[in-house]
Amino acid sequence: MDLPNEDDPILIELQAAHSDIKTLIKASVDMNTSYGKMDEKFEYIQENLNMASKRVAPLQSLSIAAKALETRINRAVSPGLALLESFKLFESLQRNLLEIASGLLAEKNSRKRLEKLIRYVDCVDKLKEAIVCISRESDPAIQKLQEVVEFLSRTKATDRYRTERLRETLITLKAICETEVDSMSFDGLLDEALLNLQDEYEGLLKKLRHQNIGEHQGEAVDGKYLVSNSLGSELEVEVLRRISETLAANDCLDICIDMFVKVRYIRALKL
Repeated sequence: MDLPNEDDPILIELQAAHSDIKTLIKASVDMNTSYGKMDEKFEYIQENLNMASKRVAPLQSLSIAAKALETRINRAVSPGLALLESFKLFESLQRNLLEIASGLLAEKNSRKRLEKLIRYVDCVDKLKEAIVCISRESDPAIQKLQEVVEFLSRTKATDRYRTERLRETLITLKAICETEVDSMSFDGLLDEALLNLQDEYEGLLKKLRHQNIGEHQGEAVDGKYLVSNSLGSELEVEVLRRISETLAANDCLDICIDMFVKVRYIRALKL
């Protein structure tokens, strides 16, 4: 039998194919080994993730609980903050009212004084509205804050320092509302402003050109009197209207009527 020729192309191709197959098999074995190691690493990573998840889960629960507590506290504090803003507005209106009152005392021009008097009435109305707003907001604000303080004290959901701060805020807010709200309405600048408006109202009534019974106002034409309906200037009448509305809104309507009757009575006596 003849030995194969080493230069035979077929033999060369077979040898090359054999070498490639060995290389491929070795690469496959190496790849399987690598895959095995990767599987081990993945299993290790999975175990670590599972352990981390178990450790993080309580932290997530604590985080959710903390956010819920923060939301509850913010909701309880928000009405109190709004109430403090109302107090700031009230203080600002008081300063504005005092400035206008000072300008009224110094003003000598009749028309300019009437215009400032309208501004004064506007400020009184806003001051009254601010007091009503404070009165309306005070009880709900105190109640909300008291509820959250009681909850925190009962459950120990937050640190003691924060609970104490909220409790001190509650005590302060209660004290302010108890001492300030009533004095705003009855002993404060609003009461003084209403007294000033009563004086202004009476003074303007005395300036009006009232028509008494049996008295003719106007010019005589063809033996008849053309009666004038003018009580005063439009601005004077407007100021009187605004003052009367403000006084009526503050339970002073009877005083307006008494002053009007008094002025009419005095005028009738002078006839």
